[in-house]
Amino acid sequence: MTQAPKETTEDVPIRVPAGPPPEVVFSAPTSDETDVQLSTTVRIQFSRDINPSTFKGHIVATYSDAETRERGEPDTPKIDFTTQYLPGTRVLEMKFANPLERFRMVTVELQDGILGGDKQPLQPWKLTFQTGP
Repeated sequence: MTQAPKETTEDVPIRVPAGPPPEVVFSAPTSDETDVQLSTTVRIQFSRDINPSTFKGHIVATYSDAETRERGEPDTPKIDFTTQYLPGTRVLEMKFANPLERFRMVTVELQDGILGGDKQPLQPWKLTFQTGP
């Protein structure tokens, strides 16, 4: 004869495997795009939720230093911007304080330190595009 199963009262922790780390799945403008409008808003979409507090200090937008030297300008102009994270669509929007300069290469970098909602790090990512007339 067999015995009836006994009830267990032990609390066995359930281990759920971590999902993949977040990554960028889409951007507008796209990488290496040309003739981008001077008044553009950059949109970056992620595969997973991002902790919005980790964006601060980890996003950089710059013009090309090489273009500045070619033009004979003394300093590369700075790019001022604000960001807004839209959690429903997992999109980061970057709005520039002033229109971008004409015919300039712009680089947007997401640097180390940006974390997903589950604290997994986003790999550094770079977007480069050319403004138009």
